[in-house]
Amino acid sequence: MGLVAENLSTGYGDRVVAGGIDLTLAPGRLTVLIGANGSGKSTLLRTLTGSQPALGGSVELDGKPVGEYSPAALARKLSLVLTDRTGGGGLTVTELVGIGRHPYSGFLGRMGAEDKRLVAEAIESVGLRHKKDCFVASLSDGERQKAMIARAIAQSTDIVVLDEPTSFLDVSSRFEIMDLLSRMSHGGTTVLLSTHDIAPALAVADRVWALGKGRVYDGTVDELSASGALDSIYPGVVFDSVSGDFRRR
Repeated sequence: MGLVAENLSTGYGDRVVAGGIDLTLAPGRLTVLIGANGSGKSTLLRTLTGSQPALGGSVELDGKPVGEYSPAALARKLSLVLTDRTGGGGLTVTELVGIGRHPYSGFLGRMGAEDKRLVAEAIESVGLRHKKDCFVASLSDGERQKAMIARAIAQSTDIVVLDEPTSFLDVSSRFEIMDLLSRMSHGGTTVLLSTHDIAPALAVADRVWALGKGRVYDGTVDELSASGALDSIYPGVVFDSVSGDFRRR
């Protein structure tokens, strides 16, 4: 069943940012959400993940309205990595990633052997084993973002949603993060991310959600390029299917 939005309207108060949205998050695939600044990408992600209410329509996760899940129950279904600069500088990498096990480890957060194994595997999967005992404050921006993704992996959810996961990163780290998320989706995790790093994101995307003019276009890169949808979401630029990026009109 997965994550399904029907006739969804997003926004704040009386202001509708986007409406009439019908989307189904493709299971076990990497879906990339793109759109201009202020188009409502973060608002859409927050609404889909139950972080803010919809203005209309519905969002269901495995057949149940997302707003009816308790925080702990939702955290066992869906992991969320936000765009803000990674906090937790006073924690070690292992401690930070261990937070991902809190939905399962009870009120006191005591981890058993299985929890510790999953934390270690998550750290290994993002290539940070050599940093597992280092304080997060000592990591580079790219390493911190990998640690946050490892926390989401340790959370053991079928769906991982990331808002601008390559913000603040250098070019090399951006491609590393995209490759990591692509590998996660190939391993069966459903990944949804928003980004402004168009070329590396579209190169690994299975589906694209293009947000513009108050609506969302859904399809593969080739489908949205052929339909002209990609040419309508950024003012003054068009999509170049050869380079896989946008250029001036």
